[in-house]
Amino acid sequence: MTKDKKKEFTLRISQANKTELIIILYEMTICYIEDVINASHTSDSVASVIDNIELQNAVRRAVGCIEEMQNNLHYEYDLAKTLKQIYLYMKKELRTVAITGDASNLDIVKKELISLKDAYESIKSTDTSEAIMSHTQSVVTGMTYGRNSVLLDSLTTEYTGRGYTV
Repeated sequence: MTKDKKKEFTLRISQANKTELIIILYEMTICYIEDVINASHTSDSVASVIDNIELQNAVRRAVGCIEEMQNNLHYEYDLAKTLKQIYLYMKKELRTVAITGDASNLDIVKKELISLKDAYESIKSTDTSEAIMSHTQSVVTGMTYGRNSVLLDSLTTEYTGRGYTV
């Protein structure tokens, strides 16, 4: 995942409500799975797969995102049990790639993640809750100029109660 993509996710997380956070987590997992697929093409043997730091880090990050989703399931609903099984399957496939370097089954995992993300996007409009993080900078969308390029988003510091005061 590129630094720009990480900055984009960070900005979106700071402005997101609960449903939007889940969507962002799915998108992050999809990005990490794409990193795993790209890194798996550079390994020829099992020894080179294990020594491929880029592949191992991408797998670790993708598994971490899936574990975060799994840890936040609400088991009072039947859907949570089904989602847990799906997440366990995804983690198993990612760990298999970390050992063998064969990422052929990750296309299935990626499709499942996309369909789950799309399901949450369809209910996003019904979630009218506030952003989870308060006291964050506001984002103003418009045309502003940066040092080396045109920036589309600008941060404002309207709220002065952010941080510590002495």
